[in-house]
Amino acid sequence: MSSHYKFAFTNTDFQEMLGELQQQAGTQEIGARYQVEGNESAWRLQKSFGTWSGHAIDLRDGLDLSLVDWDIQEDLSLTSEAPMGSLFGLSFCVAGGFTTKFYGKTADQMARANEVYAGFFPNDVKSVAEFTAGQKATLVQVRVSSHLLEALESASPDSSQATLKQILAVGLNWQTCKTTPAMMLALHQILNCPYEGLTRRFYLESKTLELIALQLDQLSQHRLELHATSTLKANDIARVYLARDILIRDLENPPSLVALAKQAGINSLKLKQGFRQIFNTTVFGYLYAYRMEEARRLLEQGGSNVTQIAQRVGYAHPGKFAAAFKKKFGISPKVLKSC
Repeated sequence: MSSHYKFAFTNTDFQEMLGELQQQAGTQEIGARYQVEGNESAWRLQKSFGTWSGHAIDLRDGLDLSLVDWDIQEDLSLTSEAPMGSLFGLSFCVAGGFTTKFYGKTADQMARANEVYAGFFPNDVKSVAEFTAGQKATLVQVRVSSHLLEALESASPDSSQATLKQILAVGLNWQTCKTTPAMMLALHQILNCPYEGLTRRFYLESKTLELIALQLDQLSQHRLELHATSTLKANDIARVYLARDILIRDLENPPSLVALAKQAGINSLKLKQGFRQIFNTTVFGYLYAYRMEEARRLLEQGGSNVTQIAQRVGYAHPGKFAAAFKKKFGISPKVLKSC
């Protein structure tokens, strides 16, 4: 499948390379490239094809987190031979990208920055990741065992439960979604974890579970959208999405409902019905949620004070912004910023 690549490896080849690093970890030079501490292992593999850095963290039974960086200098393919059966996987592409080919599938899977790929495979799946010279990629990957997924399903009496049941019953081929602002924030916190020891483990586990929750919510929303699109005309659906884009384009001065409907070329009633069916909320309920998520991201990012952030997300009065933010997240923006 990848015979034209200068370097072609399998997962087994890479495991053997890591094994060599591990055996030589006693030397000063290699010791900095392979380290194990408690439930974590980190490595840096430097070869003529480029650099592969990884950080694997065993958070709990059935839940693993991996941070991976690729900096490829030569054309390379990596065939995954490891069994994927009965695992729910999330792969967040934070930066860069590459191509994945699945055996038995005609279409390639393109990994791009700010996208997340979710999949559950009841059976083993073989795939090939392909890089061209000069490509880089940063990934945050989550692996959830089927028994933990079943436990989550039994404890989720909401729309996510139906999504989990469907995933467990029929599997889920890699589904591509956009990384949301809330996901980006959690990813940033994982990649910049300030803690050590047991606190670090609890923190990373909580953020990993947050990513799973956000992804399940996104998949559930996708199911609702598919149901809605069966009752809405294609033109109406396109105009509802256009209205959504217009609504969040200028958070400081969003249009009124009537003006929004006019700009999107749809009547107000259909617009309200469309938001309910596609996004499961009202037009301005969507705007409120988006404003709060954007505000949380800006607060975590730093660089602006609370008043400036309030204005950027459309609140002229910091007091009203603080009340809305605390109602949404249970914490004031000032307290969050100081954390």
